[in-house]
Amino acid sequence: MPVDFNKLTLAPINACVIAEETASLWQIYAMLPPKRDDRLYRFVVTPLADGTFIVARWIEVEEIVHRLLRYDDVRDWTLVDLANYEPPSDYVEPDDHIAVKLATIPLANLIQRLKPAPALDRQAHTTHQARTARDDHPGRRVVVLDNSVIYGVVFEEPLMSGDVAADPFAQPALRMAAPSDEPTYLPETADMIYAEAAPPESQVDGIGGETADVSEPERSASALLNTLGGSGSQDDRVFNLWIEQRLVQEAEIVGGGRTLTRVVPPNEALSVGGMYTVNVNVAAPLASARVRSGGVEQAEEMTTATQIEVDVRLVADVGYFKVYGIPQQKIIFPRGGVSKNLASFTIEPLKQGVGEITAILSLNQKPFQKIVAQVAIGDTALAALPAEPVRASGLTLAAAATTMSNPRAYPPETDASLVIIRETTGYTFLLSLGSGYTVARLNLAEKEIVDAIRRARAGFLDKIVKKLDPSRNVYAYQLKDTTIPEAIHQEVLRDLRQIGDLLFRALFFAPGSGDQGREMGHLLRATTAERELRINVIAERFAFPWSLIYALPFKPTDPVDPNGFWGYRHIIEYTPQFSARQPTAFAPEIRAGDRLHFGFVFDQTIDTQFNAPIIGEQRQTLPGIGGVTVTEYDTRDKFLDLLSRSQDVPHIIYFYGHAVSRSPGEKDAATGIEYGLGDSYLSINGEAVTLDEMNLYAGLDLDRFDSAPLVILNACESAELSPELYNGLVPYLIGRGARGVIGTEVLMPAYFAAEFAPALLRRFAAGNTRLGDLLRDLRREYLREKRNVLPLIYALYSNAELIVTRNG
Repeated sequence: MPVDFNKLTLAPINACVIAEETASLWQIYAMLPPKRDDRLYRFVVTPLADGTFIVARWIEVEEIVHRLLRYDDVRDWTLVDLANYEPPSDYVEPDDHIAVKLATIPLANLIQRLKPAPALDRQAHTTHQARTARDDHPGRRVVVLDNSVIYGVVFEEPLMSGDVAADPFAQPALRMAAPSDEPTYLPETADMIYAEAAPPESQVDGIGGETADVSEPERSASALLNTLGGSGSQDDRVFNLWIEQRLVQEAEIVGGGRTLTRVVPPNEALSVGGMYTVNVNVAAPLASARVRSGGVEQAEEMTTATQIEVDVRLVADVGYFKVYGIPQQKIIFPRGGVSKNLASFTIEPLKQGVGEITAILSLNQKPFQKIVAQVAIGDTALAALPAEPVRASGLTLAAAATTMSNPRAYPPETDASLVIIRETTGYTFLLSLGSGYTVARLNLAEKEIVDAIRRARAGFLDKIVKKLDPSRNVYAYQLKDTTIPEAIHQEVLRDLRQIGDLLFRALFFAPGSGDQGREMGHLLRATTAERELRINVIAERFAFPWSLIYALPFKPTDPVDPNGFWGYRHIIEYTPQFSARQPTAFAPEIRAGDRLHFGFVFDQTIDTQFNAPIIGEQRQTLPGIGGVTVTEYDTRDKFLDLLSRSQDVPHIIYFYGHAVSRSPGEKDAATGIEYGLGDSYLSINGEAVTLDEMNLYAGLDLDRFDSAPLVILNACESAELSPELYNGLVPYLIGRGARGVIGTEVLMPAYFAAEFAPALLRRFAAGNTRLGDLLRDLRREYLREKRNVLPLIYALYSNAELIVTRNG
């Protein structure tokens, strides 16, 4: 029988802190909650290479450090160092202690509690085995795994809170203060800010803390947001990212002191084998920073919290860099002030070339911004740097704070984020389920991903869109009557399950997925079956049909469970702002007042093609939706004029017509002409408007759309529609000021497209319904009432919390 946690005491993983083997105690301290009462009894878990774990209560660490400070400053040590420490022969136990309940325990016994603990699998081991392993450990603790992923810590005899002495980590950090007669090796122009090594004890929790005081702002969120870049240009505090070189030729100062460093200017290359730190803080813009991202002051207008905590996760291309220490740290800054500390990551360049470093910023475990720096390694690589080697994308801190304090926000326990970063040797996937990141590096080539998507699209076209109903000799999904016969529906569900299963396996169970990929696959399989989620996908140039994924295990004879498809079970949103050139600050609402303005862009030739009033009926239907005004754009020039505007742009731009995707390097079979992504186009009244033409006549240098519109791309009957279209079109639209896009991921039968989109628009325009809920519920409704699976193909490139508000 599996471990019964009703009979054992379990500290779940979300109540613990995971620290890497090389993490110093200072770095672990920065990962813990800022309030001492909240961190004292936390377990810190450090995985070791042999499959065991060091498990330490933080109060034990404080006690050990306190006793040793009279002999040595051990705060730069790791937990491994502490676990292996032998007290000197002249060691004497002190009279004072951090905790009274630890006073009677000798130092050697305290250190024994850090002895590596074994790990048991919650399914493969019994309650008796877990209890026995726990009792055999000096600290009476054992780690429990679930499919090789840490599930929690089973322990006994918890230390209850009580009187404690001063925090040894809040004492002056002597290692940060260089002797006065020591020369300074920083250039005169460097504008580094040296902060305290740890936050003072007087801190109170802020946005990122467990007792945050967040109230509704007096000013409307929409009045402050719905812009690109927020107020970063006016704010005197930004997120800075800069790189320092550790001067390895200088010896460490014996007995404490600062490691000597110098700031590496943005136009200078790094050296192979050199040791560097990548630093992130909140402060005035630093001249030496590679990236500066604003929006800090505006975030404070969204909340009454006295301080804000932001987690920083560093991902460096493993083909070019080795990262040492903890890859995730916290920076904390008080209201109106600079950060109390730095997030600092040590890297070593491995080879010459242009490598990429990514810092992911998260608020309350939810990623909101990505800072990317392309860095030259070796002087010859400087010429290969792109014109814009650094960029910040995603949401401003203000937008993130506003979204999280929104009363319509999804519950935190439903939030899941999947960050995908392209690297030289494959992809890094970072999965957040509300308790830190699970990381998987997948050695998959881009071609393998493209082939998996191509096979899924081809299968959907052949087995669903072109599904033949032999009783009537018609394509069942291409009729005006969108209700599907039961027998056809059951066949399609089985085919669709196979497509979705292959998609899931192509990512997490392919030969190149490795152990990390398989572990993440098992975790996703278990979590997505356990509860409904709002899955936020953050990726550049990785448009993947997530809604079609079927993650449940099955045998061929098993009936299909529709809840196995992510698009029916979960809300899935792509975050298009991470494809933009700078962070956006969109409030998750469209404030329409009495009238919501639609812009209807269409291709009238469709009526001729089908000999039916498909466009004509929509031109009658849309104005009949209550509380809307419709403006038509039925020619190429009108559409380009709309894109080039900044004022009086409709709240929603609805496109119904043909779309053709072009992939880089694609060749026309008949003419041999080679296409690029910019040759992808939309057709308006029979005239093509390419992506290149959109950039030419309505480029990103123009003022952005004043309304921050939602764009609905209802591309019908276009066999060439592919993710490449969205890789080009979505970043363009976001750059022009659109807040998001809803689009089809394969061709959509014309009659169904003409029925589904107006139904979605009617309900969305009525207001007060979150867009993510609406799309998921319409999928379920079509499945339940019409046995039609086509809504799964509509993808949400937008904040799922987006709603329409009226009269205020």
